[in-house]
Amino acid sequence: MTDRYNPQTVEAKWQARWEETGLYRTERHPGREKFYFLTMFPYPSAELLHLGHWYVMTGSDVGARFKRMQGCDVLFPIGFDAFGLPAENAAIKHGTHPRIYTSHNISRMRRQLRAMGCMFDWSREIVTCDPDYYRWNQWFFLQFFHEGLAYRKFAPVDWCPNCNTTLAREQVVGADRRCERCGTPVTKRDLNQWFFKTTDYAEELLDFSGIDWPERTVVQQRNWIGKSIGVEFAWTTH
Repeated sequence: MTDRYNPQTVEAKWQARWEETGLYRTERHPGREKFYFLTMFPYPSAELLHLGHWYVMTGSDVGARFKRMQGCDVLFPIGFDAFGLPAENAAIKHGTHPRIYTSHNISRMRRQLRAMGCMFDWSREIVTCDPDYYRWNQWFFLQFFHEGLAYRKFAPVDWCPNCNTTLAREQVVGADRRCERCGTPVTKRDLNQWFFKTTDYAEELLDFSGIDWPERTVVQQRNWIGKSIGVEFAWTTH
């Protein structure tokens, strides 16, 4: 043991050993319980990770390690959510092709994530803008479409005229409704867009008997489904 802990030396040494021995590589063992942990993939629209990335990854990393120490076969993958207009807009801003810009950022983030020493199985890494990955997104969509579960219609959306993209409700901030990314006032626009027919599964999505969810999450799910059974009233005349 040394008198002083030197993370650059000690952690680099053991991370290299973990990689060499495949310590965190997921293997199948007959009879063992299987566990799948998934953390939110970072979005490579910038070169560096921030504290929020590690904040959301810590809980799943601790949970994955705990289940593995209990003897479970744990799959804990990592990847990069690399699709969308934000990456394209960032590439335009930097005067670089989106693929070059995104690939560069992924390389930087990959080194940072490896240096953190978390229990990711890097052999299962995915990048969502890779054709070998998104071809399966396209396949799944076609299955929904052929079964009548994907349809198209005009509907209003929140629109950022600066980012030139639609926004989720959570991305519209403040009483004056501004884009959380650039601060531009958000407008409403009717667009011809695709929908998934989740109403066919409303009752199933409201059954929480087999799910150990916090009450706050259950309430959010109920509000999202928005089931209404109407009202009964008596009509009288005077």
